[in-house]
Amino acid sequence: TLLYTIKFERDTDNMDTTPESDVKSKSFIPSDNVVYTSDDIIEMICRKRTWKFDAFITWCILIWIRSPSILYLTSFAGINPDTTAYPNSWRCIIETCESLVNSTPPADLYKLPCATHKTPDGRVEYVLQPSDYTWNITRTSFSVDFHLFSCEGSETGAKTLLSSIYFVGALFANLVGTSIYDNIGRKRSAMIGCMIELPITLCGTFCHNYYFLLAIRFIQGFGETMVSTPMFILVQEILPAKLRNYSNSLFMIFWALGYAVATAVGYFVHDWNYMFLTATCIMVVLDLPVFFCKETPRFYLMMNKVEDAKDSLKFLASLNNVTLDFDKITIADIEKTKERNQSFLKQIEDLCTYPMLFGETILLMFLWFVVAMSYYGFNFGWGSIFPDLYIGYLMGGLGEIIAYHFLTPLIAKLGRRRSIMLMFLGAAVSYLAAIPDVKLHGMWTLESIACLIGVIFVSSAFSGVYLWSGEVAPTSHRGLVYGVSSGAGRVGSFLGPFITLNLTAWVSREVPLIGWAVLMLLSLVCSFLLVETGDKDIAATGADVVNRRRDGYHYRL
Repeated sequence: TLLYTIKFERDTDNMDTTPESDVKSKSFIPSDNVVYTSDDIIEMICRKRTWKFDAFITWCILIWIRSPSILYLTSFAGINPDTTAYPNSWRCIIETCESLVNSTPPADLYKLPCATHKTPDGRVEYVLQPSDYTWNITRTSFSVDFHLFSCEGSETGAKTLLSSIYFVGALFANLVGTSIYDNIGRKRSAMIGCMIELPITLCGTFCHNYYFLLAIRFIQGFGETMVSTPMFILVQEILPAKLRNYSNSLFMIFWALGYAVATAVGYFVHDWNYMFLTATCIMVVLDLPVFFCKETPRFYLMMNKVEDAKDSLKFLASLNNVTLDFDKITIADIEKTKERNQSFLKQIEDLCTYPMLFGETILLMFLWFVVAMSYYGFNFGWGSIFPDLYIGYLMGGLGEIIAYHFLTPLIAKLGRRRSIMLMFLGAAVSYLAAIPDVKLHGMWTLESIACLIGVIFVSSAFSGVYLWSGEVAPTSHRGLVYGVSSGAGRVGSFLGPFITLNLTAWVSREVPLIGWAVLMLLSLVCSFLLVETGDKDIAATGADVVNRRRDGYHYRL
C-alpha cells in the first residue's frame, strides 16, 4: 500500500489538470465563472492529496480483503478427510460387510448396516454409510458430517454444489443490482448487502444440515456481491482516470491478501462451524466503511440532485484541504442530465436507442463469463491441482499479487485495451502448455506449474476487465452494466468448479484445458472490438458512448 501511495503522488503531481492561474493556494476558486465537468473537479481535488484522503480510499478498498474468507469457506470447512491433512483418518468397522451382502437374501438386505445398490450388470454392491466408519481426526468437516467425503458420483457433485451455489446467489444479486445500483445509489445498495450477509454467515455457526448450509451459501453469495460490487463502483467514481488504475490494483491486491486470511481461518480454526463465526467477526470489522462513506457525486448528478453532488465533492475536497466555491463553478454534467428521468425502464430504452451501448455491454458480458469461469475453476480446484490444499491457496494468492503488480504499470504504459489483450494471449498459451502430462518432482506436475503461471494471466485479465467495465459503461448505466456483466461472470463461476473438479471424470483431462485456451483467444478478439478508455472522460449517458468512438480505439501515450 505504501508503494502504491508513493506512486500515486508521483503520477498525480504530473497530472494535466486545470491551469495554475485558476487556483489560489489549495483553494479551487476561479477568478471568473467557469464550466467544469465532474471529471475536471475530481482531478483538481486529487491533484495534491493528503494522508486523510489516502486513508479514506484505502479504508473503503480494504473491504475486499474479507471476501475470500467468505467465498472459500467450503474449501476449508469441508476438507476431505482422506487428504494429506488427515493421514490414516478413518477405519471401516464393517469389515465383513461384503460377505454379509453376498450371503444375505435380497429381501433382507435392508436389515444390513451398510446400504446396497445394483450395478448396470445386475450385481449387488454395498455402500458404506457414516455409521460404518470410526474417525481419527483433529478437526471437524462438513464432508464427514454430511457424508460427502467420497470421490465418486453424486457425493462429489453435492459437495461441489456447496461452492457453486454461492455464485447462483451472486447471479441473483447482480440481477437485482441492475435495477438498484443506478437508482437507489451505490452506498445504499452496499448497506442492503451488509444487512443480508452478516446474519446469514453467523447462521453457519449453528448449521448441522446439508440443505440449510446450501441455503446459507446461496444467501452469502447474494449478500457479499451486493456489498463488493457497489463499493467498487463507488470508489472508482470518486477518483480521476490515472488513479482508477492504481485503486483497481489495490482492490485486487487486498482480494489476493484475503487468501491468506481465508487460509488462516481454515488452518487455525478446527471446527467448521466456528469458521463461519470467525468469518462473521471479520466481516463486522471490515464492513464499517459501507456505513460511513459518502455517495458519489456522479450518481447524484445523474439523479439531478445537484446540491447533494456539491456536498459530496466538498467532502472529498475537505479530505485534501481544498476549498470549492460553487458560486463561480458550473458543473457541465448538469446540462447532460437535467432532462433525464433516470429509471430502470429508461436504461432499457437507452440500450435500444444506442446500439453501440448494447453491443459493448454484450462484449463485456462475454469477457466476464470467460475470465470468471477460468478464475474460479482454478481457485476451487487448487486441492486437486496442488499436492497440499493450504499451499495451493497461498501460492494462488501470491500469483495474483504478482499479477496485479505486473498489470498496473502495463496499463499505465499501453492502456486498458492492449494490456488486457496481452493477458488473454498469455492465459491461452499457459493452458496449452498444461496439456502434456509430465511429472516434475514428487507430486508436482507440468500442469500444476503451468496453471500457477496461467492464474497470473487470468487474474490480470479479470482485474483489467473489472476496471475496464466501469469506464466503458456510462454513469447512467454503470450499475446495470456491472450487474449484467458480473451476472454473466457468476454463470461462469458456477460452471468453473464443476469443470475443474468433475468434468475430468468423464472426458480426457486435456479437454477442459483446450476449451479454456479457445475461450481466451475469443476473449482477445472481443477485447480488440472494445474502445480504449484510459485517455477519455467517463461517459455520462448513452449518447456519450457513441461520441466516444469518434476519438478512435487507441491509447494516446
